[in-house]
Order: sequence, then C-alpha cells, then structure tokens
Amino acid sequence: MASLAVRDAVGQVVLPGDVLVLPAQTGDGSLSLTSSSPSSGRERVVCGPGLARHGDNLQVTKCGVMKHRDPAVYWVDSQQKRYVPVKGDHVIGIVTMKAGDIFKLDVGGSDQASLSFLAFEGATKKNRPNVKVGDVVYGQFIVANKDMEPEVACIDSSGKANGKGVIGQDGFMFKVTLGL
Repeated sequence: MASLAVRDAVGQVVLPGDVLVLPAQTGDGSLSLTSSSPSSGRERVVCGPGLARHGDNLQVTKCGVMKHRDPAVYWVDSQQKRYVPVKGDHVIGIVTMKAGDIFKLDVGGSDQASLSFLAFEGATKKNRPNVKVGDVVYGQFIVANKDMEPEVACIDSSGKANGKGVIGQDGFMFKVTLGL
C-alpha cells in the first residue's frame, strides 16, 4: 500500500489501496480534508469517483489516472463499461416496467433504478403522473448505495420539478461512452 502526496499523484496512475496524503492547512494555501467554517481558513476537498475518505487522507478505490480540478476536486479517471450510480447525479433513464406504484428505469448501470409515482411534482394517490413504458425520464438519484437498488426522484427537496420529469416526444436520444 503506497502513500503519496495528493498533489504529486495528479496525472499519475493510482491503484486501489493507495493512500493519498493531504497536507495540513498552513499559510501557503495547502488543503485539509476536514471542512469547517470559512473563517477557519480550511478549504473543502471533494472526493469524486474512485476515491474514499480514510481519516484525514484519501484512499484510492479504483485503478486509473488521478485527476484534479480547482478549487479542490479530486477523482480517478478510469475506463469502465457500466455507469455506477452516485447519489445526487442527474440521469436520463428509459422506463422499462411499471409494477404497481413503482416504475423501473434503465439508466445504464448494472441494476435498474426505481422511481415512485409520488416522486413527481404535484403527484398524489389520486393524481398520478402519465408515465408509460418506453418514456424517457430525467431525474436525480436520491439513493445510490452498492448494496441497495438505486432510487430516482423527479423533484428536488422543495417538491419542485425544475425541469425534471418525463421528456417530451420530440427529439432523439443517443447512447455514448462513459468517457464523453
């Protein structure tokens, strides 16, 4: 298990199990993993795909090239065939099945995502959304754990759609590689 400074790892190939050390916050503007109030001078570090928090350091969970974007976003860029759902990601899915109060969506992952009929703006038990098999739906993951089926919602935390929901009949949908 290798230990490497996170700034030195950017652009390098990293392997699962590698530990990336974050320097402590000093006057030179270096980073710390912990985030606190803006007055403390610490900057928040965001772990993207392929990284996990391990104490005050980052641990690599996927093989690939370490990437960085300002101010402090780090991720591992790797080739993969399937999309791995992440909580908060916005996705487009195709309705493949309707089972009672749940719709099943194909979002390109290993499992189909579930979408409740109540996860639409203005939906109630009496006022159900008009969703059919084959419809294209734009939503956001609210649950995306590796041990559970992912769940999608077409509303935000305030109950508003904000452009999410069933996408109209006009247009085309293309499947592209994950690299794009």
